[in-house]
Amino acid sequence: MKDNIKKIILEWQEGRPGNPFKRNYTLSYSEEINTVIGLRRSGKTYFIFSEIEKLLEQGIPLSRVMYINFDDERLAELKGTDLNILMEAYFELYPENTGEKVFLFFDEIQNIANWHLFVKRLYEQKKYHITLTGSSSKLLGPEIATELRGRTLTLKFFPLDFKEFLHFKNVPLSRNIEYSQERFRIINHASEFLEYGGYPCVALETSEPRKKDILRDYLDMIIFRDIVERYDVRNTHLLRAIINYLLSSFAAEFSVNGFIKKFQKEYKPNKVTVFNYFSYLEDVGFLHYLPAFSYKIHQRYLSKKSYIGDNGFILLLSFRGMEVSGRLLENLVFTELLKQGKTLFYFKSTGNHECDFIITENEKVTGAIQVTYKLTQDNREREIRGLTAAMKEFGLEKGTIITADTEEEIEDPAGKISVIPFWKWAISG
Repeated sequence: MKDNIKKIILEWQEGRPGNPFKRNYTLSYSEEINTVIGLRRSGKTYFIFSEIEKLLEQGIPLSRVMYINFDDERLAELKGTDLNILMEAYFELYPENTGEKVFLFFDEIQNIANWHLFVKRLYEQKKYHITLTGSSSKLLGPEIATELRGRTLTLKFFPLDFKEFLHFKNVPLSRNIEYSQERFRIINHASEFLEYGGYPCVALETSEPRKKDILRDYLDMIIFRDIVERYDVRNTHLLRAIINYLLSSFAAEFSVNGFIKKFQKEYKPNKVTVFNYFSYLEDVGFLHYLPAFSYKIHQRYLSKKSYIGDNGFILLLSFRGMEVSGRLLENLVFTELLKQGKTLFYFKSTGNHECDFIITENEKVTGAIQVTYKLTQDNREREIRGLTAAMKEFGLEKGTIITADTEEEIEDPAGKISVIPFWKWAISG
């Protein structure tokens, strides 16, 4: 086993990918353990490769970097009690580094039982900069909450945002691009991003049927590897029914009890089981809840909306059309705001006027955004009224309406409203 580990260490060092795509994330190396968590296939591994390249550019010798991917079948027999062999193998390769700070990158280490005991011991030695990556459910389990509590810095990782997506497509974002011919390429890519989301492999694929095949494979991995295997889920039919329900009712007010009532005859679901399944989907990053704004924290989750972690999953079970296009755009704006690290709520006034997104900083409302695919004569009054209700409630002088392609400025007694296409809003930062 030790010889295999030495081969794995050297193989990666000799064959590591050159110049990996740089994401809009960065790591800091302190005594705390970096944990990078997020949806499967969202690009965590290549992000780690780009961070390693940064270290090399800063003068850190490659010999002081160890990367291990625990999805490697040669490590399948490795147990938690055997993990110290990793360090023995490394220091036999590089005995000169025994007194140096070594950068350890462990990818999918949660595949190994009791891995946290090994990591905790390394942490307590204060000799290493440790970075862990993995799917959310497995790195947010009880082992982190108990054994590694207070020892980690968590980076939540997502599929590509729209600016990264354009870089992936080799579309340069030059100054004044909104006035250039290049903007038509951006508009076309915005439509693709709306339907197929930001998974890197999906973005690189040109065939639409193949894009959907990749997304189906990803969804199956989330279901069977991150949820069924992790939590020993037995009722996979119920789990799939929940996923189908979420993919058909996203970007709308949501109730787990509502699902139970709707499917009572068909599945006779146990209430605790259903709540657990929804919780698992949230843990892995597939499902996100958006609470209604309230100054009373305990009331915020009495009413909530649900969103999907990547738009690409939605059209696996939905049909194209104006109704779903509006909700697709709303889901896309939600995930873009999430990737920006915003704290979000939705707002409903006493007059039942709704604003899609309220942005807060330090418990203070700083922005209001309404989303509609097209601003038409039929919906104009409703959309503006929902936004201005929020602007008045929170004393905001400006508000934003994001559309697919409409742009205008509206002067309202409540303040200035900017109507802006998604693509332009997303590249503006």
